[in-house]
Amino acid sequence: MLGCRNVACAVAAAIMLAPVATRAAADNINETASVAPAVSANASPTRPIVGDDPVAIREALEKLHVKGASPSLSERVRGLIPGVADKHGKDTDLAAVNMDREVTFLVPVSYGLRYQSQKHLLKVNVDLVDADGEGRTGILLRKVITGPRGRGLVIAPEAKAKGYIQQIDIIELDPGKGGKSTVRGSVRLSPAAYAQAQGGFAFALSGRLVRPYLTEHVEHAEPNNDEPTDITTRTSRLHLDVESISLVSRASGAVLLKKLSFSK
Repeated sequence: MLGCRNVACAVAAAIMLAPVATRAAADNINETASVAPAVSANASPTRPIVGDDPVAIREALEKLHVKGASPSLSERVRGLIPGVADKHGKDTDLAAVNMDREVTFLVPVSYGLRYQSQKHLLKVNVDLVDADGEGRTGILLRKVITGPRGRGLVIAPEAKAKGYIQQIDIIELDPGKGGKSTVRGSVRLSPAAYAQAQGGFAFALSGRLVRPYLTEHVEHAEPNNDEPTDITTRTSRLHLDVESISLVSRASGAVLLKKLSFSK
């Protein structure tokens, strides 16, 4: 994230909704699988995985202003115990905006995949949090920059007057897995299936929104000699209890590998 010498930060209050306990760790990594045909046998060609729009979910959560206390120690302990019934109880506030349901985010994979053609084996080893090397602490779902950058074009005192003003909108995902952010696994994949994916893969992260559901941070950086641009960065973080991770083809939405999980 771009920095500046004189930085003013304003932290928006977290949107606190009804209590939900933290989920236990996901299933173990699936290290073996049968050879996949041109379309994975695990996927339905007529029902490809389609991710939710993080902007739409953020807007829905912004409509809710329900305050709630932090979960108690007993609630947190219950959330760590596998098999506790109905830990995602009915939430009428989320239901009002159609958020009391499973949501899925598609995170494109740009590195960390290796296909061994002789073995028909696709290996996965991806750190989803710091994939871009920017020191991020959440999984990037969206980053949009609007406005011109002044570097090399203007001096700092004249930047704002000449319109070198940027708005950066970032939406991140906090998976809440105790610092675990790396996904590892492997799947036997036929050359035809690998070719059909056209090199485009994504992780489908599915789960339920959990408290505090949405937190936001706004940072403003005045122009300086290193970065003569007036920059306002809005970072929204969606809090999700990730229940399942799958590797999918971006071209078809077909599931190539299921039952992945986070590890360190």
